Amino acid sequence: MIFKKEDENYIYEIIGKNVKKYRKLKGWTQEKLANEINYSLSFISGIESAYHQTFSLGAIWRISRVLNVDFCKLCEDENNSTSKAKYIDYKCDKCGVETRFPIKIIKHFKSIYELTNNKEIPSFECTNNDCDGKMYPKNPMDL
Repeated sequence: MIFKKEDENYIYEIIGKNVKKYRKLKGWTQEKLANEINYSLSFISGIESAYHQTFSLGAIWRISRVLNVDFCKLCEDENNSTSKAKYIDYKCDKCGVETRFPIKIIKHFKSIYELTNNKEIPSFECTNNDCDGKMYPKNPMDL
């Protein structure tokens, strides 16, 4: 079911989609998320369903904490975002050098990883010639 922005159910739909997205990115089942926040499986299922279930801000805050996602990210409507990121910041785990990679390239690597059942976040050799470290995203949830 799709709600218009003017409908109060719109925010429940957006949050439900985002909870599901970030839960799956973490590799968790609905049951695992329910156990982590000490809620029932049917509660999590209700949040993620297309027919929505009302829930408290406190419940969403708890979910954001266990998923390690900024609370605001759960409320973002990606389809209507005017500020789509074009780059993602990476940082070397050894020397600390930082660089930006185009998000499109990172998403292609992520797709390739998923095809090979690799659940890791794309990482790269450090861009600093004198370092043998690995570059990782500064904020993996930007993927």
